[in-house]
Amino acid sequence: MNRPSRARTVLPVVVLALTACAHVTNTALQDFAADPHSSYRFDPKPDRDTLVIVTLSGGGSRAAALAYGTLQMLGTMPGSGQGSLLDQVDIISSVSGGSVTAGWYALKGPAGLVPADDSNPLWRFLYHDWTANLAWRGLNPVSLAKYAFTPYQRSDVLADFFADNLFGQTTYRDVLQRYKADAKQPYVILNATDLGHEIGLTFTQGNFDFLCSDLNRYRLTDAVAASANFPLAFSAIGLQNYSPCDAQRGEAWKKDGPAQWISHYAQFDVPDRPEPYSFQLTELRFARQAKSYIEPAPADTFVHLLDGGLIDNLGVRSTLAIADNPARVPGLYLRLGRLRPQGYQNIRRVVYIVVNARKRDPASMDHREYPPMTGTTVAQMINTQLDNSILGDQDYLIAQLEATANRQPLVPGAPAAAQPFLSGNDAAQATFPVSETPHLRFYVAAVDFELIPDPACRDRFWALATSWGLPPLQTTSLINLAHVLLSRSKDLQGFYRDIGKTAPKQLDFTEVCRQIQM
Repeated sequence: MNRPSRARTVLPVVVLALTACAHVTNTALQDFAADPHSSYRFDPKPDRDTLVIVTLSGGGSRAAALAYGTLQMLGTMPGSGQGSLLDQVDIISSVSGGSVTAGWYALKGPAGLVPADDSNPLWRFLYHDWTANLAWRGLNPVSLAKYAFTPYQRSDVLADFFADNLFGQTTYRDVLQRYKADAKQPYVILNATDLGHEIGLTFTQGNFDFLCSDLNRYRLTDAVAASANFPLAFSAIGLQNYSPCDAQRGEAWKKDGPAQWISHYAQFDVPDRPEPYSFQLTELRFARQAKSYIEPAPADTFVHLLDGGLIDNLGVRSTLAIADNPARVPGLYLRLGRLRPQGYQNIRRVVYIVVNARKRDPASMDHREYPPMTGTTVAQMINTQLDNSILGDQDYLIAQLEATANRQPLVPGAPAAAQPFLSGNDAAQATFPVSETPHLRFYVAAVDFELIPDPACRDRFWALATSWGLPPLQTTSLINLAHVLLSRSKDLQGFYRDIGKTAPKQLDFTEVCRQIQM
């Protein structure tokens, strides 16, 4: 018998590693609880007059460091009331590398940002080059054997990597406990991409309701890994869709669960009925997507998650589709419109801090006549999508905020159901009182390399590697750049004029540009 060649022996193992399937990482929901405080849902603060939202983009260690610097700087800036602007952050939404910092903050809060030395696990993570460590974890003989003969896959390598260095075996029950115990703790949304349904999926109980799954028992490290698992490098992370299930058949689910708002849009699935207004299409999509989870097709049993940047590399869309009460349709513009639910009635200002760690490579593939190799082309296609979708998402954010702020006024004295152009299930329920809506102002402060005036300095930041390891001076320059850009933000200066407070002193670019060039 001929002895098989080494290449023929190794090839099947490599193929198995590269084509690995995801295995299930979630558990079934035993009972649906109508109380939104019993699981991880957004809980708006009724006394707030300013809604502060921070979004953290993807980009490996580059994004994680820029996110860290942003949160650090917000902790030194005054808010509209007592305490810092960081104390007033209501929501943090993150993608990929930004989810490392966001996940740590969800678990530790402000205490997780200090001290700024190696005794702080996040600081140590940011200042250590993990590239070789992560490569060995994924390609060592033990891991290759696991891929071939056990459910262990490349996504588990990334989850274990984050667990060993930051999150351990903590679950969303730990995140929930911190959120409930500390009024200053923001609601943190980690974003992934549902590859099969081609939509975004957030690690919130609202989305886990659709899958009849218990987010409280889900590991935080798996959520961060799902948000950060870059296509091709890692396999998808799997969730099982347990719907329909017993927890969705009770009276509480029908009365106070998502079935209540989803059914409002069933009227648009009936022939010869009035068609929805164009501004209702987003809500209609939400309803149909949710219904596809709750009433899945026979073979639609699993959900496969990849990097959240494939859908929204800026992390803004899930904040515009915010869900608090499971019985109400998602949508920030519904909550800040003319009929406001409890918790939003005093909001006069919306402040977005948008952190964009977008990379822009020099056009190296254009230096030769012949087209690039297939691998280079595929990688560049993915990077092009991730990096350029950010620009459209930021425009989308501003358009949504403008549309929300410019809503038509209410008809004085008319009941809720008679108000024109009502959106969502407000008109059907007529639950909320008709009152004068306060004028809404919004501010979008960008932490973006595009704002660096020096072309050479700007190009150096743009060229930073998307990896899990940067030289220490580059990490320091990213942290300090966030400080500079926030101090110079014209939108934040306008916000401070609005609330009658002095804006922080503007910092100079000189030192961060010197650091990035060393």
